[in-house]
Amino acid sequence: PSRFKQFLIYTKRDFMSKISNTQYIVLNLLETPILAFILAYVIRYIADPNSDIYIFYENENIPIYLFMALIVALFIGLTVSAEEIFRDRKILKREAFLNLSRSSYLFSKISLLLLLSAIQSATFVIIANSILEIRGMYFDYWLVLFSTAVCANLLGLNISATFNSAITIYIVIPLLMIPMMVLSGAMFSFEKLNRSVGSFNRVPLIAEFMITKWGYEALVVHQYKDNAFQKIFYDIDKVINNANYKTVYYIDELEKRATDLIDLLPQKNNPETQKKIADRLAVLRKAIINETSYESPSITFDKLDKLTINTIDETTVYAIFDYLDRLKSHYSDIYSTQSQKRERMISFLVNNNRELYEAKRRAYDNESLADLATKTFEKNKIVQYGDELVQQYDPVYRDPIPRHYLDFRSHFLAPRKHFLGMYFDTFWFNLVIIWLMTIALYITLYYESLKKLLDFFGKIKIPSLKK
Repeated sequence: PSRFKQFLIYTKRDFMSKISNTQYIVLNLLETPILAFILAYVIRYIADPNSDIYIFYENENIPIYLFMALIVALFIGLTVSAEEIFRDRKILKREAFLNLSRSSYLFSKISLLLLLSAIQSATFVIIANSILEIRGMYFDYWLVLFSTAVCANLLGLNISATFNSAITIYIVIPLLMIPMMVLSGAMFSFEKLNRSVGSFNRVPLIAEFMITKWGYEALVVHQYKDNAFQKIFYDIDKVINNANYKTVYYIDELEKRATDLIDLLPQKNNPETQKKIADRLAVLRKAIINETSYESPSITFDKLDKLTINTIDETTVYAIFDYLDRLKSHYSDIYSTQSQKRERMISFLVNNNRELYEAKRRAYDNESLADLATKTFEKNKIVQYGDELVQQYDPVYRDPIPRHYLDFRSHFLAPRKHFLGMYFDTFWFNLVIIWLMTIALYITLYYESLKKLLDFFGKIKIPSLKK
């Protein structure tokens, strides 16, 4: 039969096998609603001990809910698929001589798992989001959880096709899940991990391979900036916060380094002093290039070629001071203008209907999520990392500066991602990444790459220590 006909036969056989197992059907259809109810009910927090009125804005557990929802999708996606191919081994062995299509078999498995994951994700979101009163984002949450579950399905199928023991399969699952939890960005800040793993200016490379990182970032950023209340102010807040950072922290730090140069230049021939001068110049040079190329190209600096250890002099340093003064004035004007504009917006909304304004804020915005997305309590607002001054707060208001045309990496909770010279909304970009990872997992499944890799290492003989 044709591949499509084989796909239909495989699908029908697998479907009939599943619905004949009542325990399988009941467990897989009820576990997500039950988990959703338990999770949402337990974390439905009312801040005022003297009130019975639930206010979404005051629920401190919303960031935890976003993380746990992803973990549920990941765990169920893995467990529901982890034995799918393993259970069929005897049948597949008997049918091997028929030269049937492997892709038809795999697509039949995947299609049923996709259907099951879609139902499970939908029931979870409908129940949990309703209890927690997360309004207007049912489809968005479903899309992230469904995408995560499908990726987990493919990962589970890879495990199922690789190992020859159910016990081994269920030992491997937590070994996969724990790194995904640790490197999701929810449990630990990437800036505060071991230096061989963590990073100050962007997500660590190893975390870029974690489904949970992409899913959690998508949910947090989307819930914060695109809810019905915050999206009114987000664009203007982004401009205000960026201008405030530049005037209060960034330019001040650059001025300190320029002042250091004035003090260091008289001892320019001292080897130790030269290192300090080179450090200050590297920071200033990179900052000025970023500003003139990306942030504020209208504020020019014409002595960039003088910012080297051999050509730097006092005249150039004073030119740096002049440039920084103009830059600070530029950002101060932006801050003042946009802040006034924001105040007028709020005055209009409050004067028009104060009750509606307050009700919308309490119903759609969440204080704890805002603290997470803006890193309100971060003590170190700015740090030097290599030749770069790195902003350590307001990540959700800061666009990443690409290092090259194909650079898509960024700091955690960036509102947009760069790729191919363009910027894309984080929510949709992260979803695309999750589906690309899913496709990659299908390719490894089709070619049994993981099994072949393990077989290869299994053939390596370890030299005996006995003589």
